[in-house]
Amino acid sequence: MGFLILKNKSRISIYITILAAVAVLSPFLHIFYLFNDKEGILGFSYMSSFMFSLSLPLMAICSGLLLKYASENLTEFKTSFKYISNSFLFVGIFFMTYTFIPMFDFSTPVYFIGLLIASVTLTIASHYLHKAVLTTETRLKIIISKLFDFIILETPRKHVSEEKQIEYVISYEKIINEIGDE
Repeated sequence: MGFLILKNKSRISIYITILAAVAVLSPFLHIFYLFNDKEGILGFSYMSSFMFSLSLPLMAICSGLLLKYASENLTEFKTSFKYISNSFLFVGIFFMTYTFIPMFDFSTPVYFIGLLIASVTLTIASHYLHKAVLTTETRLKIIISKLFDFIILETPRKHVSEEKQIEYVISYEKIINEIGDE
């Protein structure tokens, strides 16, 4: 069981490492376009200005997700860190949305109200997505464990005749060994 915990922690560490790397490296995205600047997209004159516009919101989103992860491992400041992480997420998502949705088609009040609504909605969605990333593997392991318990413990007693129980046990042991080899 200790191996499973260590393995699960290392996968979470990969997630945390990726978030940290993106948060730290994203402000430097625009540097690749400084010397041979290409034409920008989405209304930006240059690609470097577009990448710079993306970099800080990306850093805020990753920092918010890192703080959200850290808040779940705290006891004393848990609530404060959740609010701070949601604030980082909101600001990052707001400016990311601001970058991708130009204001040309809307009046200024409608544009900013739409940005606020989209940012709140996406902040809530990112909370649940982050939670899913951290808990999906554990939930799947519980489901698989329950299915194996049913296959191994209940099925032979309730659904397999006595003369075929030995064949049944041999067949599921073979499958379990094949799964263990993968």
